[in-house]
Amino acid sequence: MRSASWRAMLLMMVLGGTAARVYPADSRVVSAFSTVGVRGPSGEAPAVTLYVVPDGKTFLLTDVLVTNHGQEVGPLYLSDSRGTRCSIALLQATVIANAPGGLYVIMSPHTTFSSGIPFGPGEPVTATVAGAVNGLDVTISGKLLPGPHVPKAVRLPGGARDDTEETPGQ
Repeated sequence: MRSASWRAMLLMMVLGGTAARVYPADSRVVSAFSTVGVRGPSGEAPAVTLYVVPDGKTFLLTDVLVTNHGQEVGPLYLSDSRGTRCSIALLQATVIANAPGGLYVIMSPHTTFSSGIPFGPGEPVTATVAGAVNGLDVTISGKLLPGPHVPKAVRLPGGARDDTEETPGQ
């Protein structure tokens, strides 16, 4: 009896340690929503920043839900400051069998995408739709995990200066 409870306690400790490594105590679920692909006055659909990862954290993108009532043909691009991280095809075709007349194809306005794409500290998660006209709604969600701290640039007095600074007397 005594060894069975000891084994159960040991099993709970091992499982608890595994869960602590997989899901750190200071991680939390994050979700963001925006309308993407709406044309501005210039006639172009600008990129939309969905979320900016805080310093010292890593955002692990797990799910993307797209509601495409405007029937955009896409694709939807998710990127950070360095470039495109993933591309999601819009208007997924679904074939329905046994419809009157044989097969019937519908284009689903809802698209879901699951991934494990990490975005680093200070990085924006931006969304763009190629050839957008009406726009679509994008919801992203994921885990905010502990990550590296990105130090800011340190400026030393008397060091080199960039061309954008004004110098007196010019």
